[in-house]
Amino acid sequence: MSIRSRFAGAATFAGLLFAAALPANAAPIQMWLQPNGGFGFDAASSGAASGAGIEFLVDSTFFSNPSPGSPRVTITTPSPIPGHSVQGATKANPSTGDSTWTVRAVDRAYQDLWIVIQGHDPNDSNASHYNDNSRIGLVIDPTDPNWALVHPTGFPNVTYLAYYVGDLAQGASFDVPISYAVAMALKVVQTNPLLCVFPQYRVNFLELAQVPEPAVISLLAFSGTMLAVRKRLKR
Repeated sequence: MSIRSRFAGAATFAGLLFAAALPANAAPIQMWLQPNGGFGFDAASSGAASGAGIEFLVDSTFFSNPSPGSPRVTITTPSPIPGHSVQGATKANPSTGDSTWTVRAVDRAYQDLWIVIQGHDPNDSNASHYNDNSRIGLVIDPTDPNWALVHPTGFPNVTYLAYYVGDLAQGASFDVPISYAVAMALKVVQTNPLLCVFPQYRVNFLELAQVPEPAVISLLAFSGTMLAVRKRLKR
């Protein structure tokens, strides 16, 4: 067998290895909050996210802003936003909308920054409308490697949702795509019923290097193997 044919076979194997490591379910995943006002996302949706390839972070030491008057990191969440309110909405047919959260580093530069979404903010000015916590959710794309799941320290049965922002210089900002799912009708702006009021969330932050995806790890390991094979062939 020639060197070229060996390499071609190896390249084909690498493609199959990469395809096998991709999530089998690439459909959007609805993440629903814990009922009864508890923080975190319920076990069913967390399990679905994990089964679709959303990884767990290896650390969960969070930090938050010390006070509203001296923020370390700010998040701007526009409201109201374009959305679709469904009368009699359910989890199977929820009200929906898309937004952008703008994350800004205020007090210093940050490395490998994550925002950690804990649940519905109890200080939400519209909280009376969202009295059923279990009807509030988010929709995530399992093919987006920036999403992750995380357990807070000491609470292995509580699952938060995190999004990787990356490095931010002081004063710099980063836009995070957010898709809402709410299993109830929304408040709408009377002058424009296409603008809807969505829940607000409580978040914390985390600085942690992103773990490479399993497919990337497999390909890196395979690349090392190929390098060794090519060295042996040169000998």
